[in-house]
Amino acid sequence: MTVGAGRRKDGRLIAVLALLVAILFVVSLGVGPVWLSPGRVAGALFGDGGEAARIIVMDIRLPRALLAVMIGGTLGLAGAALQGLLRNPLASPSLFGAPSAAAFGAVSVISLGLVDVLSIALPVAAIVGALVSVGLLLLVAGPRASLLVLILAGLAVSSLAGAGTALALNLAPNPFAALEIAFWLLGSLEDRSMRHVLIALPF
Repeated sequence: MTVGAGRRKDGRLIAVLALLVAILFVVSLGVGPVWLSPGRVAGALFGDGGEAARIIVMDIRLPRALLAVMIGGTLGLAGAALQGLLRNPLASPSLFGAPSAAAFGAVSVISLGLVDVLSIALPVAAIVGALVSVGLLLLVAGPRASLLVLILAGLAVSSLAGAGTALALNLAPNPFAALEIAFWLLGSLEDRSMRHVLIALPF
């Protein structure tokens, strides 16, 4: 297969996958405990579908669908970037410890109760944790480290952050905080609103 043919094949695959994502996005707005027809979904989106349909679509399902696409796309881009950088189709951001450190930063602010005071504290703490992990990685491995040394340093940073997360979970001030941390680590789109979409959008 020539390079041009391979690129055309990849382009067709990307187009098909993008179309599939768009279809599933639209379907997700109508599927749930209360099923809505495509007409009612369109009416709710454009302000002509009734108050109940508007609340279901605009306040509940649309934020979840948007966040799912945004988060999935971001994770895919991060994975593709590292796979291209390392020339390994199995590479992922977890190799360098950034996800574990981001989780530790987020869990720390949840444990301290800062999320109740300032909702943006959660994503900011996660980003700071990830940046700190990259700094530690460069500090431990050095600026001219080989790929193997980078991966080993990343595993060390990941283990350290994982231990910090476990410690924060064990030292949670009350059972409710521990449950909140555990549910956050599992990941969920439950109880998301457009406010969460706006918070996630810059990142």
